[in-house]
Amino acid sequence: MDEPLLPLIGFPPDMPAAAVRAYAAVGSTNTLALDWAAEGAPDGALVAADFQSAGRGRLNRRWVTQSGAALAFSLILRPTPAETAYLGQFTALAALGLAEALEALGLHPQIKWPNDVLLDGRKTAGILVEAAWDGDRLGALVVGVGVNVAPSAVPPAEAVMFPATCVETALGRPVERWQLLRGALGGMAAWRARLGSPAFLEAWQVRLAFRGQRVRVDPPHQPPVEGVLLGVEAEGSLRLRTEAGQVYNVIAGDVHLRPLDEGS
Repeated sequence: MDEPLLPLIGFPPDMPAAAVRAYAAVGSTNTLALDWAAEGAPDGALVAADFQSAGRGRLNRRWVTQSGAALAFSLILRPTPAETAYLGQFTALAALGLAEALEALGLHPQIKWPNDVLLDGRKTAGILVEAAWDGDRLGALVVGVGVNVAPSAVPPAEAVMFPATCVETALGRPVERWQLLRGALGGMAAWRARLGSPAFLEAWQVRLAFRGQRVRVDPPHQPPVEGVLLGVEAEGSLRLRTEAGQVYNVIAGDVHLRPLDEGS
């Protein structure tokens, strides 16, 4: 399925990236980006595809990107020594960059912890960050993003764990995909310069979905936890306050997050 270096019709040559590989059809942009990173791709290199048949979400869930209807891209980042202290913020980095691009269109996105972007309370984008290691040293991070742009990108309700929508449905008009990608990349570059700062954490907090609401979190192999969603910590964990007044941090795992009045 992969068609190396086959330029997409209409893909702009001036995309703000250190280097670009654009494909008509791939299995997974993250897989290609990890391979390119191992070959020495520069910081800021971009892999983009029109159609993706085997995109990965968290825990290897499958993500299909329909041709002409969505964005599927992976950005290769090589964290500096200072940035390695904030590896837990790179998923939020992608979410903030995309959120700002959507806000520029007049939309009001929210970031659903740990790795989704919502419009009108429905999933519009997913993010998967994977590490490329050189022995025990971090060589690169691959930040993969999939965005439902047009209605045909939205999977059927029975195929998703959380209600989904797309940018054009929320906006009420067509959207130029590559313009949205350009805006997301620009936003990611701007927020990267502020990793670890109070401004970064505040921007994440104010866009955090369900903040201040009672939710249920289902960590893997542990009993569900119910409480008020307080916010996120700088290292990336989610903070809840239970009915007993205990503050509970969810660090990682397969977490199902829902407002309690919407069921599980």
